Amino acid sequence: MSTLERLSRILEQRYKLDPARLSPEQPLGSLGIDSLGMVEMLFFIEEEFSVQLPSEGIAFGTLGEAAAYVDELIATQTAAPQPPAEQHAPAQPAGATDTGA
Repeated sequence: MSTLERLSRILEQRYKLDPARLSPEQPLGSLGIDSLGMVEMLFFIEEEFSVQLPSEGIAFGTLGEAAAYVDELIATQTAAPQPPAEQHAPAQPAGATDTGA
C-alpha cells in the first residue's frame, strides 16, 4: 500500500471523508478539517508511519504533497544512523567478588 493510500485511509477512517474526494491534487484545507484536526492528523501520521515529525509544525498544501513529505521523511529517518546500544559491564555471578588480583 502506497503512502498516499495509507494517508487516504487515515482520512477516511478518522475523519469519515468520502474516498471519492481524496486525490493527490486535493487541497487538504478543502476537506473540512479544522486546525485541531490537522494537529491530530500529524499524530496519526507519526503513528501510522513510525516517524518523528519536526516540532516546529508542518503545513501540507495537498494530499500528494503530504504523501511526498512522508516518503522523504521515512527515507531520511531510516537512513540515519541509530545511536549505539548502551554498553553494560558483564554481570558477575551472585556472590562473586572482585579481588582486584
